[in-house]
Formats: sequence, structure tokens, C-alpha cells
Amino acid sequence: AYTNILMGTVQAAIAHGVLDAVREGIIPKEKANELGIIVSVWLDPSVVDANFDPEVLFATNREATTKALRKAMRNEPSIDWLLENQNQVTHYF
Repeated sequence: AYTNILMGTVQAAIAHGVLDAVREGIIPKEKANELGIIVSVWLDPSVVDANFDPEVLFATNREATTKALRKAMRNEPSIDWLLENQNQVTHYF
């Protein structure tokens, strides 16, 4: 069940998020076939036991992918900011 959720709903959402980024011009269309994108996803294993809504999971991952690509293409946060603030960056999970 976990694999079906991760490799189904979540993977499809990521693909849609990438296409949204191209559609919005975040990723230039002419560069789309030249760029490689690596996405790391963590999905809580309890999702198989929870009464989750696949549409919400899809929308959340789609939006997160587009947001991450927007920030990456703007070099946000900058390496200087990361070096200066490394010990203040918190992990939300």
C-alpha cells in the first residue's frame, strides 16, 4: 500500500508540479529536455494506516514541487545565506 501511494499519487503529483513549473516559466520550456531534476520525498509510513485523502496528498506534493523549483531557479536560499544561517535552519518534521 505504501509503495502504491508513494509511486502512484506522490510520483504523479511531482510530475505535474514539474509541468506546472514549465507552464509558469519557472523552468524555461527550451531547457526542459536539457535539465535533470532530482526529488527526494519522505512519506510517513503511517499513511497506509491513516484515512488519508489522495486528492489532498496529490495537491500538496504538486504545489510543494513547483514551490521548490521556483526557489531553486532563483537560487533561494543563496549559498551565502545558508553558510551564515546553517545552525538556525530548522527541520519542520
